[in-house]
Amino acid sequence: MRVFVFLTRRLIFAIILMLGVSAAIFFLINAIGNPIELMMAETPGMTGEVIERMKSYYGLDQPPLTRYLLWLGRLLHLDFGTSIVYNQPVGSLILTWGWQTLKIQVPAILIALAIAILFGVTAARRQHSRSDFAVMGTALLGQSLPAFFLGILLIFLFSYTLDWLPSYGAYSTRNPLGGSPTLDALWHMVLPVAMLTFFNTATLTLLMRSNMVDVLKSDFIAAMRASGIPERRVIYVHALRAAFIPMLTYLGLLIGLMLGTAPVTESVFTWPGLGSLYVAAIHQLDYPVIMGASAVIAFMLICTTLLTDVIYVLIDPRISLE
Repeated sequence: MRVFVFLTRRLIFAIILMLGVSAAIFFLINAIGNPIELMMAETPGMTGEVIERMKSYYGLDQPPLTRYLLWLGRLLHLDFGTSIVYNQPVGSLILTWGWQTLKIQVPAILIALAIAILFGVTAARRQHSRSDFAVMGTALLGQSLPAFFLGILLIFLFSYTLDWLPSYGAYSTRNPLGGSPTLDALWHMVLPVAMLTFFNTATLTLLMRSNMVDVLKSDFIAAMRASGIPERRVIYVHALRAAFIPMLTYLGLLIGLMLGTAPVTESVFTWPGLGSLYVAAIHQLDYPVIMGASAVIAFMLICTTLLTDVIYVLIDPRISLE
C-alpha cells in the first residue's frame, strides 16, 4: 500500500513537472522567432498564399497559448506533429535518430559502470597506495579534459595517424569489412563509445572510490570481518551494495540525459543521432522537432528519477517511502 501511495504521489508530481517544463520550452522557443520567416529568407519565391497555408498548417496564425494547448492535446495521443524542415512525422524522426544515439550511449554507460566498479573498489581497498593514486589521477584527468578535445585526439590518433578506425558517420559508403553491415556499424561505434566511456568512467570511478572508502570504515563491515565472513564476500557483496546506493542518483541522471547530452559527441564524430537533429532543428527553428525532442528528454529524465527512487528502496530496506 505504501508503495502504491508513493508511486501515485510521484506520478502526480511528474505530470505537473512535465507540464511546467513543456510550457517553459514552448514559450521560450516561440519568443525566438518565426520559422516561416526563415524559410522566406531562404526561398524568396514563396507566394503569399503558400505562406498563409503553411502558417495555418503549423498553427502559426493562432495565439501562442492556443498553439500550446493544441500541441499538448496531440502529444497525449503521441502525435508530435510534422517537421517543418524535413516534412516528416516528428515521432518517426525521434525514433530513427534517437536509436542511433542510444547505440553509442547505452554501451558506453554499461562499460563505464563495470570499469568504475572494478577500479573504484581496487583503489578504495588500497587507499593511498600507488594503485589508488593512479586511479585517482586518471579519473581526475578524465574529468578535466574537454569532451571535444578527447574526441579530436582519438580521431587524429586512430583515424588519421594509424588509419584503424573511421572518423565520422555511423556507416561506410563503401563497406570495407566483407560486406557485413553489422560489423561496419560496430566499427564506426568504437571511437564515439570510447570517448563517452572515458568521461563516464571518470566520474563513476571517483564516486565509487569515495563511497567505498566510507563504507569500509563503517562498523557493520568491521563486525562482518570479525564474525569470520570471507573478505571477498564482505567487499563485493555487502560493502559494494552499500557503496552503490549513492551512485544511483548520478546513474539516474546519466541515463535520463542520454539524449540531452548527445550533441557534443555527435558533432565531433558527425554521428547521425538525436543530438545532431536537435541542434539542426534549433538552427532552423523547426518548432515541432524541438518540442518533440525536448518532451522526450524531459520524460526520460523524470522516469529515470522515479525509477531510481524505487530502486533505492529495493536495495536498502532502511529507506522509507514516507
